Amino acid sequence: MFSKNIINKFLFISIILLAIVAGWAVSELFNKDRTSPSNNILLNFEAVDHMGNNVSTSSYDGFSKVFFFGFTHCPDICPISANLMSNAIEQLNRENFSTEKIKFFFVTVDPARDSPERLKEFLINFGDDFIGLTGSHESLMPIWKDFFVHVEPATTSEHQNHLSASKQTEAGEDNSNYMVQHTAFYYIFDDTNTLQSILPFGSSIDKMVEDIKKL
Repeated sequence: MFSKNIINKFLFISIILLAIVAGWAVSELFNKDRTSPSNNILLNFEAVDHMGNNVSTSSYDGFSKVFFFGFTHCPDICPISANLMSNAIEQLNRENFSTEKIKFFFVTVDPARDSPERLKEFLINFGDDFIGLTGSHESLMPIWKDFFVHVEPATTSEHQNHLSASKQTEAGEDNSNYMVQHTAFYYIFDDTNTLQSILPFGSSIDKMVEDIKKL
C-alpha cells in the first residue's frame, strides 16, 4: 500500500507535467493563430492587492502587464515562476530597458489561504516589483474564467472544486492540507490591454525578456 508521502510526490509531479504540457499547447495555439477568439482575453478585473487595497483594471491604465496565476503554498511551480519573472526584470534593468511602465501580477488561485498579508510575505522573496491579487472566490472566478485558467484543489484522496473548498473553510473544517492544480502560463499585455503573447511554464528568461521588449 502506498504511503501518503509517495502519493503526495506523485501528485506534485503530475501537476508539474500537466502544467508544462498544457502550457506549451496553449502557447503554440496562440502563436499560430493570434486572431482566434480564445486569444482575445478580456482584461477586466476587481480584486484586492497584497497591500490590502481594492484595485481594478482601471487602476493600471496606461501600463503594460504581465500576469501569472499561482498560490503561495505551492512547493515548486509557483516559486520557480515568480523567480523567473524576477530574473527577467533584473535582466531588463541590466540592459537599460525600463520596466517603470510595466506591472507584474501574481494572481492567486487559492484565495482561501492567500490573504493580502500572506501574498506580501511570499512575494517579498522575489523583489518589490510584483503586485499580488486576491479576493473572494466569487470575485476571482471570473478572472480565472477570462484567462482560461483551470483551477482545481487536489488532496491526497480526492479532487474538489473551489466552491466546495470555500464552503468547507467557512464551515470551520480543517482543509489546509491541499494542493491546487492550475494552468501555468505567463500572459503579456501591452498598454492598451491587448494580449501580445502567452508563455508556458518552463519558458526561458531570455524568451520572456524578448517578448517584453516588444511591448
